[in-house]
Amino acid sequence: MKKILIGLALLTLHVSTTLATGEKYLSNDTKLGLFIRSEFDNLEVDEVLAYEKSYALLIDKLKERQSDSKSEAAFLKYVFYTVHRKMLGTYEQYVTFSEIFKKEKKYDCVTGTALYALILDELDVAYEVHETDYHVYLIAKSEGKEYLFESTDALAGFAWDPKEIAERTAYVDQESMRINEELAMAGLASNEQDSQGATFINNIVDLRQLAGLHYYNQALKQFNESAYREAYKLIIIAQGIYPSQRIKNAGSYMFSAAFED
Repeated sequence: MKKILIGLALLTLHVSTTLATGEKYLSNDTKLGLFIRSEFDNLEVDEVLAYEKSYALLIDKLKERQSDSKSEAAFLKYVFYTVHRKMLGTYEQYVTFSEIFKKEKKYDCVTGTALYALILDELDVAYEVHETDYHVYLIAKSEGKEYLFESTDALAGFAWDPKEIAERTAYVDQESMRINEELAMAGLASNEQDSQGATFINNIVDLRQLAGLHYYNQALKQFNESAYREAYKLIIIAQGIYPSQRIKNAGSYMFSAAFED
């Protein structure tokens, strides 16, 4: 019973000086509070304010560049690689969003994509965040064209050629199908797989739902560390934010693990 959740794997991505309630000490001028949460981190107020300051400075510099840019494609490429170089350092599964602002700049596909989504919001650039079975990625949209933001690929994560974008996003779906089919053949299929074989997820989610996926990942982290009741608490919050079928399935599974005795 108490094993890693099959079919519910990681998406492969603010006064008192002693309080650590995260989002309560964030300015209403940003949406960082969706992802910097007291449920995830024990942060000092000064830390949180420093994160917001560094984020605000980055946004200001990007807006200056945007006002001088003559090509939207060139600007979005600049955004992708500048943000990756400055903010995204070491990939690690299940990390919290605040790790981006620390020395090692740890991130995963959910938190890396969340950072890009927040920044594009600030820059008034339209985008779609795609949730798949084991991964999250972003497609920016401008002047009738699409641009891939693949946060986990520091070297080639930005793409603008329609054929390349189609091939790379199709590969993500194919990998989901492949993994799910292997699980089904092993008798480990999730509840989302029907009698006709393994299915795959490719949903477009908004920022709030992406925050729900962040709670989902943190619940999985706690579950895999055998902290079953903490996992259940987090998955219930995730379900309240984003009641997708797999999050509901995870909630039922984690309830059984947390209270089976």
